[in-house]
Amino acid sequence: MNIDFFKKQNIIIKLIAINGLIFILLNIIKVIFHLTVVQPTPELREIAVNIKLNNVLEFISVPATMHNLLFKFWTPLTYMFVQVDFFHILGNMLWLYFMGSILIQHLKETDFLALYFVGGIAGAIVYIISFNLFPIFSDEKIYSILLGASASVTAIVIAIATLKPNEVVYFFGIIKIKLVYLAAFLIIYDIFLLKGDNAGGHFAHIGGAIYGFFYAQQFKKGNNITGWLADFIGRIFGMEKSVSQKRKFKVVKNSLKTKDDYQYNKTIQDINKEIDRILEKISRFGYQHLSRSEKEFLKKNGKSYK
Repeated sequence: MNIDFFKKQNIIIKLIAINGLIFILLNIIKVIFHLTVVQPTPELREIAVNIKLNNVLEFISVPATMHNLLFKFWTPLTYMFVQVDFFHILGNMLWLYFMGSILIQHLKETDFLALYFVGGIAGAIVYIISFNLFPIFSDEKIYSILLGASASVTAIVIAIATLKPNEVVYFFGIIKIKLVYLAAFLIIYDIFLLKGDNAGGHFAHIGGAIYGFFYAQQFKKGNNITGWLADFIGRIFGMEKSVSQKRKFKVVKNSLKTKDDYQYNKTIQDINKEIDRILEKISRFGYQHLSRSEKEFLKKNGKSYK
């Protein structure tokens, strides 16, 4: 894959590629350890290899204790790109691709990336608080670490489910389900598994879910709470600015009868907002990817759009 091809991909593909690259590098390191570590038995060699790999993972994964976090302050950012198990990364990347592809229609790429980052950080915060709050983790927290993109992905899933609760998807390509019910199932599933072996991971999922819900609720009200971060990301990586910095709504002709000026202005803004979204979708995916309702809306209202 050359650099130019990579640059042309949308942010979802880029995130999947970065996660995949780190996954490959970590497994190459594991193979090197396997080939170079000498132990008298295969069982002892496997233990030694896992110990050496854990030493690498601890450097880029979130520790559960505040003391260790002070000396590994970068880990709340790095851990969300770290997966070692094949099915772990496969599941996360499938969720990221399919749910992210719906959400990206409503956000700029910088906003999407900001949501990924802050959702992951929220997951790390809930993980650390939980492991230091509940007595059951008092012994485990000394050596426990958090890794994986799950909290970030959960934030994305819950965000789109909050923005478009009645949108229908096909779970496993078979089961027809509204996003709101899919999100509710995932949250309940995580709560039930808090008593299992991977409680830290499920606490992180809940943290990501809380942030994704809060972000989407504010976004629906017109408040882009991480717009500043999205703009910072845009300046650093040369990407387009946040939706909060999009051009102001354009004025359309008064072809609508409304009860008062406030309602009229709100209706006009809603129309322009939807037109902006459709135009953005056309620029990113092409006119052929519009739904029938989107084409009809653009045909009906686009002629008065100046």
